[in-house]
Amino acid sequence: MHDLIASLTIGAVLAFAAWWYIKFRCLLPAERRLRRAEKELSGFSEFARESLEHSSVPDSLEHYLDIAEYYFIKLHALFADGSIAAFERSGSGWRVAGLYSEQRGDQSAGAVFAWEPLDRCVNEGEFLLQVPLEPPPGELFSGMGGALLCPFMPSHGGYRRIVVFAHPVPEKVEAALPYLRFLMPYLNSVWRLAEKNFALKKDTEQLRSELSAVLQELDAAGSRLIQRAKERKALYEVVTKATGVEKDMSMGCSAVLNIVAKIAEADVAAALLYDDSRNELVAHPGSYGVPEDDRLHYSIPITNTSSAAVRAFVNRRPFMSPDAQNEPEVAGPHAKLWSIRSLMVVPIVLGERVIGVLRVGSLRPDFFTPDQLEFLTIIADELAMIIEMTTLYENATRTAQELTQLNKLKDEFLATVSHELKTPLTTIKGFVSVILSGEVGPLNEQQSNFLSVVDQSANRLAHLISNLLDFSRLNGKVEMELQPVNIRELVSRSVSNMLLKAREKEIAIDSRFEKKLPDVYADSRWITQVIDNLLINAIKFSRRGCTVRITGQDKGEVVVISVEDDGPGIPEEERKLVFEKFYRGKSSVNQVPGTGLGLAISRSVIEKHGGRIWLESPQGSGARFNFALPVHKEKTQYGEEG
Repeated sequence: MHDLIASLTIGAVLAFAAWWYIKFRCLLPAERRLRRAEKELSGFSEFARESLEHSSVPDSLEHYLDIAEYYFIKLHALFADGSIAAFERSGSGWRVAGLYSEQRGDQSAGAVFAWEPLDRCVNEGEFLLQVPLEPPPGELFSGMGGALLCPFMPSHGGYRRIVVFAHPVPEKVEAALPYLRFLMPYLNSVWRLAEKNFALKKDTEQLRSELSAVLQELDAAGSRLIQRAKERKALYEVVTKATGVEKDMSMGCSAVLNIVAKIAEADVAAALLYDDSRNELVAHPGSYGVPEDDRLHYSIPITNTSSAAVRAFVNRRPFMSPDAQNEPEVAGPHAKLWSIRSLMVVPIVLGERVIGVLRVGSLRPDFFTPDQLEFLTIIADELAMIIEMTTLYENATRTAQELTQLNKLKDEFLATVSHELKTPLTTIKGFVSVILSGEVGPLNEQQSNFLSVVDQSANRLAHLISNLLDFSRLNGKVEMELQPVNIRELVSRSVSNMLLKAREKEIAIDSRFEKKLPDVYADSRWITQVIDNLLINAIKFSRRGCTVRITGQDKGEVVVISVEDDGPGIPEEERKLVFEKFYRGKSSVNQVPGTGLGLAISRSVIEKHGGRIWLESPQGSGARFNFALPVHKEKTQYGEEG
């Protein structure tokens, strides 16, 4: 028993000793390393956080180098015994571009030396850990146990600088590696942004400089451009007025000349237009600053080549004189007549034809400028267009008035002749009817046939005269007696009247209407004539034994009546002409009798009702004529449509 207790006691002592041995030999060093790693991680995190919090894009190289120096100094504070320097290439060697800690040795910052690790680092573009350190010339890093070389400030596929971090303790160099692996890419990224910012800033400055130069040019030309804009605006206002409803050439020219005088600050502005009957340039009545008597009598013969106006007219070249009173090329009497000193003369050209000259003068010498002469040339072009357009308008108006008068005379003549023919024709028809009836004695077969032909021809002539009278009235101021009309009843009466003509050609008339059609607002007499015209045409052009169909449809606001036949149809090129007066189809001129007025009268009647008539005719399959009339709307007791 005692042996067992002794054994357990010894085992416990050995286990306790083993525990403390493991703790002191393994656990405690591990804990110290862990705490050191946590401290280093905390320091690195704090360094990274502060770096990112103070990030910014520099606006100059100096600003960027200040930012880099700030971070290098913070890094040096963490590794106080170390040294940080920046090198840049100078010729075939390197020189110190910046020291961010206490300089060691006697190396001058401006000295140039060769060091192979720097070349290798910039060529490879990667971090270079140099342990142990071989000091460069001058022993800039004397006493240092190791160094870390970092490429810095990338540019055009390479690096402009190399940053070297050195420390007496090689382990410290390795400890600084995470910091530099974070800091250098960050600074290089900032540098790339900075380069773009520098380029943008440079471009901005260049653009600003160019813009400033452009603005100066614009300022120099501003007044002139504004003046030109005002001139053009005023000129187009005159053109609009001159070519508007009034179209008065005198008013248009006078307005232009007044604007010319106002813009050019001239005392005289005159248009001298060529009069081919007199072979002279004659002052236009709308001239500005010219006395009334001079306007009426002022003219220059084209043969007077001493006149600047004549030379500008003949040569088509503008002319300007600073002092017309003493100018050899200006005819003295003409200049002295209006006391002109400064003078501008430009030809008024329309296409290939010169129609006159524009003469502008001032009582002050050396007053006008080349810009004003150029503006005057533009005005002369516009003035030529005004004169030409107004002349054409006057000619067209005169022609239109003449045509209107002739058309009126034609209508009056047509109405008079038709009326005068109607009386003797009625007498002829009456006597022919009496003779055919046998009341004045028996007729043989030949006499009866001849008189029947006369009776038919008289009927055709009567129908033509009736159509001519109707067409004449419709072209006049005939008033439609509009009232509610049952269109179905009108169609039924027309169909009944046409049954005899239809039976003669063995043609059936098929009428189909919707059960209830609304009343239309129409003149029953004229609408009946339209329906009769359409039915007569359909019967004329239908083949023997066919059917003519007439339908009525309620379309809401209008009622549509359609008359369709089984005839040969109407060619497409003739469809736009069938409603023209006296037009007859090419294929029916010698085959089907008619006057060519029925459809023209129908269109006029329908349009006077506020309706529409149109044709549908598929090639070779008959024709369908349609017309639409407005539906009659009853008035309520309050005057509103129901």
